[in-house]
Amino acid sequence: MHDSGWLIFAFSSKLEMLDILGDGPYFVFGQPLILKVMLEFFDFTTTNMMHMSIWVRFSNLPLNCWSSICLSKIASMTGKPVHCDVPTTSITQLSYARILIEVDLLVDLPTSVNIVLPNGLPLTQ
Repeated sequence: MHDSGWLIFAFSSKLEMLDILGDGPYFVFGQPLILKVMLEFFDFTTTNMMHMSIWVRFSNLPLNCWSSICLSKIASMTGKPVHCDVPTTSITQLSYARILIEVDLLVDLPTSVNIVLPNGLPLTQ
């Protein structure tokens, strides 16, 4: 723990770190624990959080939309895609795709996004 209050976690590999990010969300005493990849020159004195990673579910996507490229394009309409959870990448839970997306907290988040499928049909998520 840093004197400023930040908790710092070390992982043995990038894969282990991504697994931890992919298994969330996490809560401590009923409050969400916000996990972020630390920047190379992180400023521990900063209190401004202008970006935050959130889990977003995209329900009832057609199976041909479950590629990493397609999921990334869909997630990009909300923010910067960071990581898919394990059931999404392994396509073992087909009710929804869950993607960790870094969003800008200074702009309003969309309540839905409109997608045009490869066959030209529209889909709202």
